[in-house]
Amino acid sequence: MVSPARACAAALLGLALLAACGGASKPAGPTPTPARPIDGVLTVHASEWRFEPSHIALRQGEEVRIEFLNDGEILHDLKIEDLVAEGIASQSSGPLSGDEGELFVGAEQGDGGSLTFTPAETGAFTYYCTIPQHRQLGMKGTLLVE
Repeated sequence: MVSPARACAAALLGLALLAACGGASKPAGPTPTPARPIDGVLTVHASEWRFEPSHIALRQGEEVRIEFLNDGEILHDLKIEDLVAEGIASQSSGPLSGDEGELFVGAEQGDGGSLTFTPAETGAFTYYCTIPQHRQLGMKGTLLVE
């Protein structure tokens, strides 16, 4: 028969091993309050490996200009996936550029760019850095169009 103290110690050791191996997960916190444009302008900062803000809210039919600032040490970009938009204009710095009509802006380290558009539909969309592995490392966010 196993003593209660030994059983407790074994359970604690098991939990410690799970946490060390990533088996334990943090409880999901509340979703951050989405950032909204002020006078039609919203600034998004990129760094290793995140965007600030990570949640954005826009209104359908209202033009927005995203000022994209790369505060990181390497090249970053921002692409909004699957959103239908009108009046798209993008100004990037560095070697990356989006395809015609793509919601994309890129910037060299310490530089910036801008992306102007008018959302033509409502819904939840993802934005992310297209540089290999950056999205997987956490460079993604949620864009809500109301």
